[in-house]
Amino acid sequence: MASIQIEGGRTVNYAVSGDGPPLLLIRGLGGQGADWGSTVDRLAERFRVISFDNRDAGENQPETEQYSIADMADDAAGLLRALGIERAHVIGHSMGGFIAQHLALNHPEMIDHLVLVGTSPAAGAALGQPLAAPTEDEWIDDPVERTRQRAPQTHAPGYFDTRQDELEEMARISATNRITREGYTRQLNAISDTHDVRERLGEIAVPTLVAHGDVDPLVSIKGGQLLAAGIPGAILKVYPGVGHHPFREAADAFHADIDAFLPS
Repeated sequence: MASIQIEGGRTVNYAVSGDGPPLLLIRGLGGQGADWGSTVDRLAERFRVISFDNRDAGENQPETEQYSIADMADDAAGLLRALGIERAHVIGHSMGGFIAQHLALNHPEMIDHLVLVGTSPAAGAALGQPLAAPTEDEWIDDPVERTRQRAPQTHAPGYFDTRQDELEEMARISATNRITREGYTRQLNAISDTHDVRERLGEIAVPTLVAHGDVDPLVSIKGGQLLAAGIPGAILKVYPGVGHHPFREAADAFHADIDAFLPS
């Protein structure tokens, strides 16, 4: 990945692929920009795709203080500005969808079209369900082994039964992710304590596509339904038998919907 200094002096690690209108990808809890994998290749056929590492994740040094989802949205806006991009399409997945919502609310002029994948307008303490940090026994230091064990829990049941090569490729890519248990906990706290935009969804004025698997084990499909109901004119696409990663588990259908929704 390349690195660039954004306003405020923070350094952001990022990668760019393809040509065309800019498209920013925002990753979820504990993930890194590289985890988008082949999704970037498909999107790069039409777009200039920018992926990056959130705070505490990927190649970043660990943070020293707690931050908010809005802070992470400011990082995304700062990256676009540092790259000279005034306006971009945005795809946010899971926690990346939380960040994308704050980006749309706090920096609306920077978003052309918005895609929210496997995400919701509120989480954690806002719903009366504070998110518990992983214990030392639960945390797996090795990112490769962590992916091998955790990824099957986030996809539809049995998804990797016939896709072991795909799981191993995901594990291989994750080797560069330096997130620690403490960093993961900071991201988790940001989700639990600072993400609730239910009362502001009506302020999101950009064209929005909400994509959700109907057996998502991490973020209930109710989250996607709330987003689609609250954002004016939002389109909801539900993928039957799909878990938390429609862009991987239902790749052809997902990319067909993206092609129909995002203008080149």
